[in-house]
Amino acid sequence: MPQMRPEPIEKIIRIFSRFPGIGQRQAARFAYFLVNAEKSTLKNLKNLLEELESVKHCLICFKIHALKNKDICPICSDGARDKNRIAVVEKELDLEAIEKSGVYNGSYHILGGLLSALDAGNRDRLRLRELLDRIKKNSGIKEIILALSATAEGEFSARYIEKILEPFKKERNLSVTRLGRGLASGTEVEYLNAETIKHAWDSRKQH
Repeated sequence: MPQMRPEPIEKIIRIFSRFPGIGQRQAARFAYFLVNAEKSTLKNLKNLLEELESVKHCLICFKIHALKNKDICPICSDGARDKNRIAVVEKELDLEAIEKSGVYNGSYHILGGLLSALDAGNRDRLRLRELLDRIKKNSGIKEIILALSATAEGEFSARYIEKILEPFKKERNLSVTRLGRGLASGTEVEYLNAETIKHAWDSRKQH
């Protein structure tokens, strides 16, 4: 049977299909769109992809930012933010949702994913060690807010983080809280509207 698609299209489909929420059929649509797009569209896309090389992670919270010659993001470098509280989130989109709600003026820590009970090895890929180092180095931290999604993996992650923070809770009276009412089971933080986030934030509970 002859090959139905040219190799370049197959390659770009494989790349697109690795994107979150994108299957083979949607990836193929993207690939064919690019093939039929004007040359100016492809050129602009190429330039934008090259610009991504200037984007980097904040050395403190791991938020992605694009300020040249700066290792710290605008949130972490803002002197008006409350450095005594850290909201632990799964990803950048969760941070953005919280920021848009206007309910929080502290700092963040982006895990880069969630723990899975079926994949014990993925805890080494998350930024848990970096979170512990931040707490160890800053005795002024009073509260860790686990702003994680109300999913099975979010719950598993929250319980694990609470466990590894137990020594700090005892030694330094560190408060570890979770988002409260307003988060229905299965809900991801990035999809919450501002009012729901506010309710969940205001009613967060200590664990």
